[in-house]
Amino acid sequence: MKHLSPILLAIAAIGMFSACSKDEPAEVDLGHDYFPQNIGHWLEYQVDSMRVKLNTAQGTLDTTLFSYPIREELVENITDAQGRPAQRVIRYTLDPNGTWLAKDVWWQTRDNVRAERSEENLRRVKLIFPPRIGTEWNTNATNVEDEFGLEYDEVDQPFSVNGLSFEKTVSVVSTFENNLVNTRNYQERYARGVGMIHHEMDSINANITSFNPVVYSLYDRWYVKYTVTGYGN
Repeated sequence: MKHLSPILLAIAAIGMFSACSKDEPAEVDLGHDYFPQNIGHWLEYQVDSMRVKLNTAQGTLDTTLFSYPIREELVENITDAQGRPAQRVIRYTLDPNGTWLAKDVWWQTRDNVRAERSEENLRRVKLIFPPRIGTEWNTNATNVEDEFGLEYDEVDQPFSVNGLSFEKTVSVVSTFENNLVNTRNYQERYARGVGMIHHEMDSINANITSFNPVVYSLYDRWYVKYTVTGYGN
């Protein structure tokens, strides 16, 4: 019997490996790392908000401004009410002595197709996987609030904020059709391996008595912005 040379054996082995590799499905990147789940992961934000309320019948105009830091941390693996793996989220505020004090207990969960968060006891669909520009969904699909459409308008784009640079981020914006009576401008941005790095919501509800010029009888505006200042594990 003739023996194959070492070179021919190596070529044959490579050929067999290549044939096997063709049968293995290519790994698909679903973008799950835009919504981290690892316990100990934390983010800190600077929160700036404003509330303006006008009532011409009562002759009142109230403006309130808030600015404060907040910290969110994934502290424990749990099971949600639907029996799914989830994580408990503790939100902290900073007291005058520089100590983080627990403020809220939220939770989050993620599967192959979407990421959810319970915010102030309302479950919201935060992201859909995989991220694709133009993909739309109703963030309130899991609660009793009115439908509020979101969509991706940027995917895997670089972004910098507060001296922090992120190689790949996605941007989520609202599809709400604004008008003179109701405005809903919403945007969130997520970075791979980090999570949400920016949130901005500008909401206006108004009653108008004249359109030329515009005269409001009631005007209620709520604006809030979260900007990441740090993160880690």
